[in-house]
Amino acid sequence: MRNYILWRTAFRSIFKNKRRSFLTMFGIIIGIAAVITIVALGNGFKRNILADSTGTDQTGQTKYINIKYNDFENMVKEDSGISQTDKNMAANIPEVKEVSYYKASKKDSNPTVDFYDKNTKLNMVVEPTKETSLTMLAGRQLTPADSDGLNKVVVLDEVVAKQLFGSKENALNKAFDLKGQVFTIVGIAENTSGEISPQNYEPLAFFPKKTYTRYLGSKEDHSVLAIKFNPQADQHVAMDKVLKQLNVNGESRLQGEYQDYDPSAEIKQLGSMLDQMTFFIGAVAAISLFIAGVGVMNMMYISVSERTREIGIRRALGANARSIKRQFLFEGIVLTLSGGVIGYVLGILIAFGASLALPFSVRPDLMTVLISIGTSVIIGVGFSYLPASAAAKKELIDILK
Repeated sequence: MRNYILWRTAFRSIFKNKRRSFLTMFGIIIGIAAVITIVALGNGFKRNILADSTGTDQTGQTKYINIKYNDFENMVKEDSGISQTDKNMAANIPEVKEVSYYKASKKDSNPTVDFYDKNTKLNMVVEPTKETSLTMLAGRQLTPADSDGLNKVVVLDEVVAKQLFGSKENALNKAFDLKGQVFTIVGIAENTSGEISPQNYEPLAFFPKKTYTRYLGSKEDHSVLAIKFNPQADQHVAMDKVLKQLNVNGESRLQGEYQDYDPSAEIKQLGSMLDQMTFFIGAVAAISLFIAGVGVMNMMYISVSERTREIGIRRALGANARSIKRQFLFEGIVLTLSGGVIGYVLGILIAFGASLALPFSVRPDLMTVLISIGTSVIIGVGFSYLPASAAAKKELIDILK
């Protein structure tokens, strides 16, 4: 029997029992929709993270250098980083074409700033902001008037207030010294991001944006050098030459080691972790597809049982066992593929609706299409094979009995 006739017969059989077919497909629809929703949201989140953290030269023509410091205090001190003298030293090497300080592109127009006080050993992140909308325990919020008026005020997290002043009550209206500039504490905010530690990247002190820029400035990041070599130079040899020169004569050679650095390595690692997490959650959701597959197998066995007369007629007219098996396999594939397509559309719509409340977008991609179609076909073949084989093994003499 020709393939197009098998497809047409399969669709006709499904529409003949619409209610039963839909109830069988329902499990496929829910399972595929759940997997597609999770994968689409995971991919959207990953794209957002990677897009927000790019800035490296993807052509491979630029190499990067940073300093691996011997201790934490050297890393966070105010004059840390690669000096202008070191930059000029690297630029004077014959193989080097151009040297600049690497700037990571960030969409965030309101970046956080690391702060470390060597006297109190207080390590935290501070944030310049136009205004705050925090849960206050004492005092007031920052307002746009504070920024426009260059008011030297600050709102502290309660954990900072307790560490510096013993309690939030004692901290209010006291002086807070940041890099030689004194700010008045006008508010204490409820802690929502945990204790003070180098691993806590959430801001724990908030300053009026224009005030912070006016008195503390926006210091250029000198932690990474971006080096372009002459086209004819061997990049690996030239890079080793630059590193050797800096480690022998560099101004920071006593504080740490100059090393080859890939700014995108951590982002790539994060992307890989997100992929693994998405895969794991998607695999858990896919368990429902196995249950739905059992439902497909049950329906196919019922269909074979109900159509024994039809199978007998086809065998009498000359149909062989292979043709009978293909007919029922095609019916199972059509059933699961239809459910997969509906589930894919439903999953993308759910993911798109969820993304409206999230800071990233969701869009269909080839991977989600392949997951939907591939999974549907595999379930159709896997769970229809035994019923189709049972139909193919029916002999005409047994049917006539």
